[in-house]
Amino acid sequence: MRRQVNSLSRFIGILTIGLSVSGLFLHSAARANVLVTDLSKDKISIRGDFAGETLLLFGAIDPAPYGPVDGVVVVLRGPGENVILRKKQKRFGIWANQRAYSMGPLPGFLATVSSAPLAKLAPPEERRQLSIGAEQLTANLLSGRADENEQSAALAAYVRLKRNDALFSENPSAVEIIDERLFRAEINLPAGMPVGRYVTEFFAFKNGRLVGYHTGELPVDIVGAGHTLGEAAHKQSLLYGLSGVALAVFMGWGVAALFRRR
Repeated sequence: MRRQVNSLSRFIGILTIGLSVSGLFLHSAARANVLVTDLSKDKISIRGDFAGETLLLFGAIDPAPYGPVDGVVVVLRGPGENVILRKKQKRFGIWANQRAYSMGPLPGFLATVSSAPLAKLAPPEERRQLSIGAEQLTANLLSGRADENEQSAALAAYVRLKRNDALFSENPSAVEIIDERLFRAEINLPAGMPVGRYVTEFFAFKNGRLVGYHTGELPVDIVGAGHTLGEAAHKQSLLYGLSGVALAVFMGWGVAALFRRR
């Protein structure tokens, strides 16, 4: 209930901002930004029982500079990672790994939601420049040899694997625009989402052209005893190892003393 009240309070705050937003933006149409945005949460904390949740993203649209916008796109992009993709080929009736490509950086999570199909809001070149949609992903070839077609095939395979794991998603009707001034969207966060700093991006389009943009960050962290032990193992490996050895010696001595008494 407390979270719902906080989200409602934020939404009311955005509504208030939206009613006066036209006075805050620049009068120049070339510089006007028509978006004010916010999230229902400042961070995502993952505990041992985390089973996923839904993130609410919302904001206000100023129609004064350009009139009502054609649509809004919201992107949630996870931390970048370098990946190794292996191509399998069938030889003598057996599938075996042949070529390996190391590529990166690529987002470990990518959700793209919009108020209309992306093709109706912006032309392919505009979406490519803004990196909107999984099809517009690009990555550097870090190791291995591959021509342009092989790199494209490797990227397509990466996107397919992420979609199968529910880490990449697109929904052309998940953004709801209310009275041409407000909008809201929900993005599902799966249990297997990677940790790190996520980037939120909001786009508003009019006649195929970008007229509003806003970006922010959403930290995703693991909390609890397991996370503390994991951090100690990586950041203070020597102390962690000595503590493990000391604990093992103590437990062994305790068990031996117990059996001697019997």
